[in-house]
Amino acid sequence: GACDDKGPMTAMIAALCRLAKEKPAGAASVTLALTVDEEFTFTGASELAGQGLPYDAAVVAEPTELNVIVAHKGVVRWILDVHGRACHSSNPGQGVNAIYGMARVVSALEEFAGILQARPADPWVGSPTLSVGRIGGGVAVNIVPEACWIDVDRRLIPGETAAQAYREIDAFVRSKVGSSVRWESRKPWSELEPLEARQGTALAERFGRSIRAVHGDFQTTGVPFGTDAAVYARAGVPCIVFGPGSIAQAHTADEHIALDQLDEAAEIYFHFCRNADGD
Repeated sequence: GACDDKGPMTAMIAALCRLAKEKPAGAASVTLALTVDEEFTFTGASELAGQGLPYDAAVVAEPTELNVIVAHKGVVRWILDVHGRACHSSNPGQGVNAIYGMARVVSALEEFAGILQARPADPWVGSPTLSVGRIGGGVAVNIVPEACWIDVDRRLIPGETAAQAYREIDAFVRSKVGSSVRWESRKPWSELEPLEARQGTALAERFGRSIRAVHGDFQTTGVPFGTDAAVYARAGVPCIVFGPGSIAQAHTADEHIALDQLDEAAEIYFHFCRNADGD
């Protein structure tokens, strides 16, 4: 977690400590929220948003290489089950192999993933995507499995909704496997709306002045992954994503962060909060 997300968090803490110590005139009133569960169901950010957000702006710390993120994909995730009938593996014809049935479902999902990739891409975040990230089933090698499940990850681009994506995939799988496989989709266990660029454009321009003052040139861009920013934006708070480090390092065995970026990020956060009343 050096890069995702201890480094950006450390930079924010350093900036906040400096604000508290120096108490510069005209500085913003700042709340630092260290939220949990951003990787899966966004429970920390959702709980905070549910309490009401009396803020003019929010900056979410993620490894962005000191660039400003104004747009990212959303996501909907759910488990899909295939049901079979167990029997002894010495006479498999007496049962219904749920893993074989799931193979047909997964093949249909792979086909649909290709269809998504061929759709028009969003200029900020790219194409919608589909991925099967986990699979499980069976009890023992000598028992025909009666159940098999997969975890589906569908990334959403601006203009798409979780409900729409969920229904579309169900309809496509049904059209491919028909009634030959007993399957069903569970209720989604994770949903996040896309972050749209228009929600944070003005904030990005203002925050950009602090980046230029400390670091120099930067990019305003979009990314394919998701963050807590979409939760705050949905609650009506203009939001951007910014921090030190590269997302390419996230979730890797040798995850690390450049110390010069860490120092610059802390200075940028401080500069932005100190100059709340102007440039």
